[in-house]
Amino acid sequence: MFKERESVIAKVTVGLQVILAVICFLFIWYFTEDSAAQRMAASREINNTVIIIALLWFIIFDQFKLGKIFRTSSYFSILKSYLKAILTGIGFLFAINLLLRYESLNLERLAYFGILSFLVLTSYKNMLFAVMRFLRRNGFNKRQILIIADEESTDYIDQIIHTKDWGFQIRAIMTGSKKIAERYSSDYEIIPNTKNIKQIIDNNPIDDVIYCRSLFNQTELQQYIVDCAEIGVAFHHQTRVLDVEQVEPHLSLLNQLPFISYKNGRHHYLSLKIKAAFDFLFSLIVIIITAPIQAFIALAIKLDDGGPAFFKQERVGLNGRRFYCLKFRTMVVDAEELKAQLMGQNEQEGPVFKISMDPRVTRIGRFLRKTSLDELPQFVNVLRGEMSVVGPRPPIPTEVEKYERWQIRRLSMKPGITCIWQVSGRNNIPFHQWMQLDMEYIDNWSLKLDLILIMKTIRVMLLGTGK
Repeated sequence: MFKERESVIAKVTVGLQVILAVICFLFIWYFTEDSAAQRMAASREINNTVIIIALLWFIIFDQFKLGKIFRTSSYFSILKSYLKAILTGIGFLFAINLLLRYESLNLERLAYFGILSFLVLTSYKNMLFAVMRFLRRNGFNKRQILIIADEESTDYIDQIIHTKDWGFQIRAIMTGSKKIAERYSSDYEIIPNTKNIKQIIDNNPIDDVIYCRSLFNQTELQQYIVDCAEIGVAFHHQTRVLDVEQVEPHLSLLNQLPFISYKNGRHHYLSLKIKAAFDFLFSLIVIIITAPIQAFIALAIKLDDGGPAFFKQERVGLNGRRFYCLKFRTMVVDAEELKAQLMGQNEQEGPVFKISMDPRVTRIGRFLRKTSLDELPQFVNVLRGEMSVVGPRPPIPTEVEKYERWQIRRLSMKPGITCIWQVSGRNNIPFHQWMQLDMEYIDNWSLKLDLILIMKTIRVMLLGTGK
């Protein structure tokens, strides 16, 4: 019952926010259209645009869970969530308008719409959040809870007591610990843990049962869940098992079976899908636009020494997958054979081989490396799904064999054409620091970070500071 109620409230709240977003768009359109005649002429286009925005905003806001009024959210987290959602929506509208060519969705209006809807919706949500906090602090919208605790539960109980705007009111504490009983018996009812939980929740107005014992019996825990579910009382299991440093737990369903999944890094499913869609579209556009340039580069390499224009090398991709990475050839044809003779001149620590003035590099190759144009064929790898536009550089298998165990984690994200290392000095950065930069990217990944790195990469290419 509680779950269904929360779901309905969330959908209604999302619907109200969609209406506000549509009003924001109509406001921007009305005041940026030159005349009434033009507004009349564009009425059909506007109707279609409103439908697109309403559907798109409902899906995105629902995915970002912006209909929920969390009891423990901060104002900053609300602003951050809306910024992500609205930027995602504006990005989709821009992509859709590449096909529709609607004047109502031009860049100027999209920018104004994004700013106005962000201000209006965050103001609405923060005001609603502030009102709910005020009501909870003053005794309204309280949820009566039963806590099942042991000696390790004091921190959590104290947090509930002192954070009044969560709206939780402790009805009783069920425990077998003398420490818990002595500490809280003056303020709360203490129930022995030998008592039947059915009788407690049947005879008391309990909204939620919170189980926060450090150790638990699985059979007992399952019985508690069943007893609560029978009468519609929500059951929450707070456990230190999930409290693993640098690893974020997620509840997931695999073939309808519940699992708690652990994965380090803040990877959001929808954001990763947007990243994949962007990779495909961006790579396709780059390949089409640069086709004449790539043809000229291939011809120049061929005429220079008669060797092949492209260099294909086996690399290691996502979670150890092997693939062949494409580049324009920048070295002499027998470069791999000559590598053994030059190992004594290696300027990089670790398993990587790098020489700033590598004698194997051709005249054309030196220019291509300086401008990063040798990487252009890798957009084909991106189209094939083997690489991403932004991500850790794909290593060769012999390098991976020499990695320390913590360095293997850089393979947990799809390799890319550019990353933090590429725009931070490349060969001037020691191998250990390079690996740390890749971990920094993985742990802090976001669509915003990808966009920043793409902009910085373009700057490096224009200034010719690559190596």
